[in-house]
Amino acid sequence: MKLRGLFVFAVLGLSAASAKSYQIVLDSTAKAGNVTLKPGRYEVAVDASKVRFKNLSSGKSTETEGRLENTEKKFQDTSINATKEGSANEIHEINLGGTKTKIVFE
Repeated sequence: MKLRGLFVFAVLGLSAASAKSYQIVLDSTAKAGNVTLKPGRYEVAVDASKVRFKNLSSGKSTETEGRLENTEKKFQDTSINATKEGSANEIHEINLGGTKTKIVFE
């Protein structure tokens, strides 16, 4: 079952496009790749196959593997595709609002 609105992903700000970082908010625990993210505000940065999540409250960062994919249609809002796995949600992809790019986790 795909859960698109389970998380509240809000674009709080968009950093410089060349930096490829975005600010998002998670409202519940989620797993992306091999990392578990607690609820909170995060800056998401992509560098080649590495995806870095920086918790804006604590300043702590964690990295996981992911890949960028381009789509034909621009995403209006930042959103996710996830499924419920036990007590956490497993993020399969993050669609980056204002771009034709999504981050895919396996």
